[in-house]
Amino acid sequence: MAAARAQIDDHLLQTGAEALGITLFPSQREQFALYARLLYETNARRGLTAVPPEEVVVRHFLDSLTLVRAWLPTAEARVLDVGTGAGFPGVPLKIAFPHIHLTLLDSRHDPFLFLRPLCAQLGLDGVEFVHARAEEAAHQPQWRERFDLVTARAVAHLWALAEWTLPFVRVGGYAIWMKRPSQQEEVEQAREQILRLGGDAPQTVEAPVPHSDIVNLLVRSVKITPTPVQFPRSTARVLREVKRLKVSMQDA
Repeated sequence: MAAARAQIDDHLLQTGAEALGITLFPSQREQFALYARLLYETNARRGLTAVPPEEVVVRHFLDSLTLVRAWLPTAEARVLDVGTGAGFPGVPLKIAFPHIHLTLLDSRHDPFLFLRPLCAQLGLDGVEFVHARAEEAAHQPQWRERFDLVTARAVAHLWALAEWTLPFVRVGGYAIWMKRPSQQEEVEQAREQILRLGGDAPQTVEAPVPHSDIVNLLVRSVKITPTPVQFPRSTARVLREVKRLKVSMQDA
């Protein structure tokens, strides 16, 4: 059984975190071990991850923690993870930096059937759960431009991700999107969109994932002006724009 094999390599986790400049105390490493066990106990029923248990430390935990290469959590920082799924990258950040306030947002109901009991069993305080579509939640006053960091580890094109995330970022806060170096072209394609949404020109940081040959491309933008009120727009409209963008780039 996958759950029975979900015994993480504590040394791999500890040394990988240290390579990122993060010190994990034994109690935190125990939280990661419990996270892995609960993830794979639930995975058969919920389909939360395709990553095998022996790779969870590198491909989920350390991968998520590479965010510190582009942003260092501060005391009481408000962090929003959009499209969180099984909690990546938000929950690993919360375990490593328990002083942050974490909000997990997903449009699907199933992730929260896992995330709510997970955070309770991990003893994580200061975690909020938002079951909503990003384009709807971002128009609500309690969420709009309230966060110090908004992040997403998602497959959507950066043009769309920017519109679904930047409206949540407070002026002076950060959006960081987790991509791969092979997706560098998206950064320039989305530049105009990011500026229109109130972000500054995106910067990129290549962040190798310890104990692997994986490299994350962290795309960071500082929010410098409020997002115009009409954004975010409907998902259908944003995806149509992305499709037109891809076609125009192919024809160029």
